[in-house]
Amino acid sequence: MSADEVGIPLQAFDALLHSPNVPTVCRALNMYQVAAAYTRLSGGNPLEPLAGDVRQVALEILSRPPVEASEDIKAGFDHLSALNVLTTLAEPDDAELLSGLLERTTDEQIRAVASLAADTARRKATGAAG
Repeated sequence: MSADEVGIPLQAFDALLHSPNVPTVCRALNMYQVAAAYTRLSGGNPLEPLAGDVRQVALEILSRPPVEASEDIKAGFDHLSALNVLTTLAEPDDAELLSGLLERTTDEQIRAVASLAADTARRKATGAAG
């Protein structure tokens, strides 16, 4: 597959990731996590070139209060989507944000995924294998 053929899906994914529509951004984050999960089977994540952008979008989402429920999205789903990708992409610099989120949240599902993301950040900080 040529770079041009790969560029079109990456451009489409990038457009979803940077959409002003929160449910669309959540779908993009979830797509990234699914692609990352298939890496073990396929030998590579086709969305990996955008990992830095995905991480930044996830961190931006977590810097705001979670969304309230609407007909398009359940309450806190933006935080769950962001935290889910950070279970793979979290870096040591993210530990403080994740710790603060763990302290503030009252949602058990968010707490569970935030704990996994915080573990990823800690493992990377110490160089421990995941």
